Amino acid sequence: MILRPFPLAALYRVHSPKWAHLPTSGAGAASQGGRLNRKGVDALYLSLETETALAEYQQTSPLLPPGTIASYQVELSQIVDFSGGYNSNWDPLWEVQL
Repeated sequence: MILRPFPLAALYRVHSPKWAHLPTSGAGAASQGGRLNRKGVDALYLSLETETALAEYQQTSPLLPPGTIASYQVELSQIVDFSGGYNSNWDPLWEVQL
């Protein structure tokens, strides 16, 4: 697994009206599961660009449903870097020594 630091940056997300009152909740992703979380596990998906956040939000409808775009200031000590693709031989995250 490739871990790298993530310096302070603005990240984006579009909230449906249902979840706008809980902007840091990952409960919406937990209700369905996602690419990086199992059903029942909260996950907050954020994007580097507003266009990506809008595309993520629109993925279940050909029309853009009502939503609110929000920005977050985020700085993390480490993130998983998938820019080089995914390798199924990586150690699971819970086995990586941070």
